[in-house]
Amino acid sequence: MTDQYDRPDGPLGRLTAARGSGDAAGGLVHVELDGTGDLIALDLDPRVMRLPSEDLAAAIREAFGTARAALQAALQEQLAAQPVTLPQGLGPLLNDLGFGAQRRLDDLTATAQQIADRLDRMGGAAPR
Repeated sequence: MTDQYDRPDGPLGRLTAARGSGDAAGGLVHVELDGTGDLIALDLDPRVMRLPSEDLAAAIREAFGTARAALQAALQEQLAAQPVTLPQGLGPLLNDLGFGAQRRLDDLTATAQQIADRLDRMGGAAPR
């Protein structure tokens, strides 16, 4: 049995099928990313090799940034068109886990505040 999230048309399949691309240096540098943000193409026109190394590096970073922005936009568009729904029963379980973690964090924060208050009453805070 195939998990509905693992099918090509499921959320995971749509994520990995998404693409984002970007160009820089007048189209001499082209970058393409897959849905996980992995670099799947870096195309350099031979003419770009005439650039100083700093300019070439900047062009690659620019093309990568453009590709990443395009990928993020594509993923947001996908999510808006086909929102991901949690399997039945998972939502309440995640809520319970979140509330439990928040309670523990609140307890830790209260304990840290008690320690700080005791240090203050003892005549000063611990050295920083």
